[in-house]
Amino acid sequence: MARKYDNRGRDQINIENGNVLIQNQSVQNQSEQLILKTVNSEVNCRLEDSLHNRIFVNLDKQSRPEQVERPWDAQIKIGAKAPVTIPPNTSILEIFEKPDISGHLLILGNLGAGKTTTMLDLAKSLVEKAEQDYAEPIPVIINLSSWKNIRQSMSEWLIEELNSKYKISKDIFRKCLEDKRLLPMLDGLDEVKPEFQESCIDAINLWLNNDLCPLFIVICSRQEEYANHQTQLNLNGAILLESLTDNQIQSYLANINRNELWELLQSNPELQELVRTPLLLSITILSYSELSLDEWHKQNSTKNLIKLLLDAYIQAMFRRRFGNISYRNYKLPSDKQTKYWLKFLALQMGKESQTEFLVEKMHPSTWLLNTSKIIYRFIIGFILCLLFIMPIRVIFGDILGSVMAFSIGVLLGYASMLEIKLAEIFDWSFTKAKKSFLSWFIPSMIIIILAGIIGGIVYWIRYSPIHGVLMMFAIILMLGFFISLMAIFSSVIDGLDGVEIAFKTVPNQGIWKSANNALFTSLFCVLTFGVTGLSIGLSGGMLFGEILDKMSFGIIAGLVYGLFFGLMVGLKFGGFACIQHFILRTILFCKGTIPWNYAGFLNYCTERLFLQRVGGRYRFIHRLLQEHFAEMEI
Repeated sequence: MARKYDNRGRDQINIENGNVLIQNQSVQNQSEQLILKTVNSEVNCRLEDSLHNRIFVNLDKQSRPEQVERPWDAQIKIGAKAPVTIPPNTSILEIFEKPDISGHLLILGNLGAGKTTTMLDLAKSLVEKAEQDYAEPIPVIINLSSWKNIRQSMSEWLIEELNSKYKISKDIFRKCLEDKRLLPMLDGLDEVKPEFQESCIDAINLWLNNDLCPLFIVICSRQEEYANHQTQLNLNGAILLESLTDNQIQSYLANINRNELWELLQSNPELQELVRTPLLLSITILSYSELSLDEWHKQNSTKNLIKLLLDAYIQAMFRRRFGNISYRNYKLPSDKQTKYWLKFLALQMGKESQTEFLVEKMHPSTWLLNTSKIIYRFIIGFILCLLFIMPIRVIFGDILGSVMAFSIGVLLGYASMLEIKLAEIFDWSFTKAKKSFLSWFIPSMIIIILAGIIGGIVYWIRYSPIHGVLMMFAIILMLGFFISLMAIFSSVIDGLDGVEIAFKTVPNQGIWKSANNALFTSLFCVLTFGVTGLSIGLSGGMLFGEILDKMSFGIIAGLVYGLFFGLMVGLKFGGFACIQHFILRTILFCKGTIPWNYAGFLNYCTERLFLQRVGGRYRFIHRLLQEHFAEMEI
């Protein structure tokens, strides 16, 4: 019998473990499909709005194996191999899949040469393969600019970045890395702060030699910055995107009926040499009507020439007419306002090492200066004090209640400098709810039983044994019933957690979703706690008071407790984030550093080709333009 029992128990455990594995696998598969869908949307949006893609030229590429330290180079001593020109019709996917590269590729190029666009072209092909075959890894695009912790492993940094970008559990991404299900595409090695670039290369190399290393990887960097480092990446191959030739430039300008621009380039060798990258050629095509050649000839450095070209581009975009106006109800800002607001945005993104911007991710600790931070904390504390002062004063009395309300306002005002935590959707955990229910229910029932026994003894002594027994059961049953309701409700609330969604489809979506959820949970709690408080008050009045007393006691108790707990829960699930965001935006607007309708302004800048929009995320058309706005004197 004992053996039979053990086998049955073991079989039951195996079945339960199998069910857990199947459930986890289902969650993993759903998460991977969500990642793939999000990456697909990102790639298509960025390619569609890319300035590089306006130059329909198949870039020449060179194979540059000397730029990487291949695993077999240490065993096979050979001389330096000369660069080899890759045939013009070779796609980036074919290069990536070549046997000698085997999916470990470094893409190099000069400023604006098309590195990111080439990587996005490759990502598009890899997404298509992953959609057709589940066994193929999922490409994920991450910018290296935020890497700065030299003590953090590259795998842990990547997991944190993926969690921040896609809002999916870190455990899911860690499992994907362990199962080799991700294909990291790391852009902007040159955008890492100069003092950290060498350490970043070391961290990547260390990562490529441990258990969490991916099967395939792509990294992009400017050639000049990468060549300055003593350490090379441990990849299988590298390609260099070559500059545009005169024939390519002339042929392209002829195809788009811009022959007059070719004549201008021929008469100006400095300008012709500068536009040998798709980015700068595209900018020149869009802005040459605003370009002053007299000013051009006065410049004495490439940096000043690029600055003059970008100034002309900005001016041309202000004058350009657009047919698709998505901001018809938005009052257009002046050119000077636009430059100032974009300068402030560029500075903030640079300060936080960001390449993408979301309105709802504005952070008070970085967007406000010291004096503004004090004002921000004071306003939030004052608002919260006003919200809580009435219910707390009713519960605890005028003096004590006022002190407690003021304390809550001060504490939450100080805590408001922490990260703004959005609650766009609800995630519910049965384990957390069960734990919360037991922690509430068991101690409360013990206290209620003791209170019932004491009450019964008092009535026994004062009246009769029957009165004592009835009172004991009345207290235990009535209070037990209401405490059970409270425990069930509280466990449901504790089991809930507000989380962000992976892909924002509209600007400031996180705040609007959080506001809706805060309103819903607050009303739900007000009604639930209000009815419960009303019932407890009426019951208490029936036991211990007169009819008028019990009515007024029940109504006051229901309203006060409903309002108090409704506010508490509403703040937890998005309400506090909305207050933080609103006060932050109000202070910045009053200081003149952002417009009131920020989403309308960002969409306007997208129409003007200053920004790209991917769902609810915004990025500058190119890092070069972001740096130009940041350095602009207004």
